[in-house]
Amino acid sequence: MTRAQTDIDAEMAEAVDWLVRLQGEAVTERDWLNFDAWLTASPAHAQAYDAVLTFDDRLTLDSRLAQAELAAEPLTASLGKVVPLRPARRVWIWSAGAAIAAAFVAGAILLPGSGLLGAHETTYVTGVGERRTVALEDGSRIEMNAASRMTVRFERRARRVHLDDAQAFFDVAKDASRPFLVSAGDTQVRVVGTQFDVRQRDGQVAVNVQRGLVEVRPNLPRDAAPFRLRPGQGLSHRKGQRADARVQAVAVEEIAGWRKGRLIYRDQPLSQIAGDMNRLFPRPVKLADAEAANLRLSGVLIVDDQDAMVDRLSHLLPVRTTTTDDAIVIRAR
Repeated sequence: MTRAQTDIDAEMAEAVDWLVRLQGEAVTERDWLNFDAWLTASPAHAQAYDAVLTFDDRLTLDSRLAQAELAAEPLTASLGKVVPLRPARRVWIWSAGAAIAAAFVAGAILLPGSGLLGAHETTYVTGVGERRTVALEDGSRIEMNAASRMTVRFERRARRVHLDDAQAFFDVAKDASRPFLVSAGDTQVRVVGTQFDVRQRDGQVAVNVQRGLVEVRPNLPRDAAPFRLRPGQGLSHRKGQRADARVQAVAVEEIAGWRKGRLIYRDQPLSQIAGDMNRLFPRPVKLADAEAANLRLSGVLIVDDQDAMVDRLSHLLPVRTTTTDDAIVIRAR
C-alpha cells in the first residue's frame, strides 16, 4: 500500500470518528470548535468528511427503505422475517474508513453537488420599520432587521443564506453534515452551529460573533487563510477593500443592540446613522451638506419616536434640524 493510500485511510478514519462524536449525546462546544479546526486545516479533510457523509446517507436511505417495506407488508407475511435496519455507527466505525476510502478512490462516492435530494430556495423581506424572525426547518432562527432582504437555500450538503442590503442575527442549529454558509457582498461566512450578526449596508460589511466559532472570508484568495472569529470578536471592511479587514473586540451588548431597541455606534459617520433611521421610519432623514454627513458619533440611540431620536442627535452632535411633514433635514451648525 502506498503512503498516499495510507493517508487517505487515516483521513477517512478521522472523518468517521468525527461524525460519530458530533452526533453523540455527549458532544460539547469544544468538540465543535475542534471539529471546525480539523475540517478547515486541509482540503483533504473536507473531502474525506463529504465522502463519509455520503456513505452515512446511504445507510440512512437503506434503513428507511427497509422500514417502509416492513410497514407495507401484512403482519403474517413479516413474521419470522428479520429486516436489516441501520447499523449502529459504533459497529462500523473501525472498518468504514478503509471501505469508504476504497470507494472514494474508485470514484464510487458521490461528491457535493451530485446529491439525490433537490435544493429549495425561499426569499424573505422586511419593510421599513419592520423586523421579522424566521424559523428554519433545521431549527436555526434568523432575526431580520428592518428593510432587509435575504434568500435561504437548503441543499443536501449545505445551508446557504444570501444577504442583499440587510442586517440579520443568526442562531444556527448544529449540523455536522451541513455547514451554514452566509454570503454578504464580497464576504463569505461559514459556521456549523453558533450565534452571530451580519450587516451589509452602504458598501460596508460587518460580522460580529456572540457564541461559537465563525470563519470569515472577505474576498480572500482561495489559498489564503480565513479570519476565525471567537465570541466577543468582530470584523468589518468596505466591499472590495479586504486589506481594511481587521479583527476587533466587540461587546455583547453591541451585538444584541438593534434587537433590543438600541443603535450603538463607535465613531460612525452621521450618514450611516441617517441611513439606519431611514430604515426604521417612513419619513426620510436628509443630510443637507457634506459636513453634516461626515460628523461622527460614538454613543447609543434609543429607538422610539423619530422626532425624539432626532432631538437627541442634535444634543450629541453640532447639528440643527428642520422638520416638515415630508422630511427631517439635518445641517451642520
